[in-house]
Amino acid sequence: MMTTMPSETRHSVFTFVKKGLTEFEQTASLLPSQRFLVNAMIDAAEPEQAKVVVELGPGSGPMTGPLLRRMRSDARLFTIEIDPELHAELKENERDPRATHLLGSAEDIGALLAANGHAGKVDVVFSSLGLSLIPDGVRERILESASAALDDHGVYTQFGYFHTRYLAWTRKTGLVGFDYMATLRRHFATVTRWPVAANLPPAWVYRARPRVKG
Repeated sequence: MMTTMPSETRHSVFTFVKKGLTEFEQTASLLPSQRFLVNAMIDAAEPEQAKVVVELGPGSGPMTGPLLRRMRSDARLFTIEIDPELHAELKENERDPRATHLLGSAEDIGALLAANGHAGKVDVVFSSLGLSLIPDGVRERILESASAALDDHGVYTQFGYFHTRYLAWTRKTGLVGFDYMATLRRHFATVTRWPVAANLPPAWVYRARPRVKG
């Protein structure tokens, strides 16, 4: 039997593809993440154990709904999206009462959460940001912000496409390689990774643990 994609899902995919074509350096992909990568990212985050989760760069929400379905009924999710159109669409389509959708930069995690009722640490920072395409200074501030937001026993999850190790492109730098592992190790105590070869394009999922803050 033929099935059709729900209208809100079709619209979300269309919006993401449009952004990918016009603002690739922001989305880092032409397509939303597929279920293989979504499942691997959520497994890495272990959201069943978390009370407070922050999702960076949710876009049109391909990971937000599945993430919420794995979270506790008393947990909170804060999404942080810098693009106003994607943020508005996510707010419209994902209305779980546990979720608070914030418009802003991932450089400002602590300030954004404090302004929206959460002043403490968080258990998970779940990132779909295209770190390889973000300017160096901004990228470093994002990772500093993520590390500072995490509880000592928290986890940071991130994915990066295989090809970015050798071919990451921006209008400013042209074609360059980007080493996710080395970058994350500058900010976190331990970093592990595993491949998701079935995704298009194939990707690595990274799980990082913060340095214990004395």
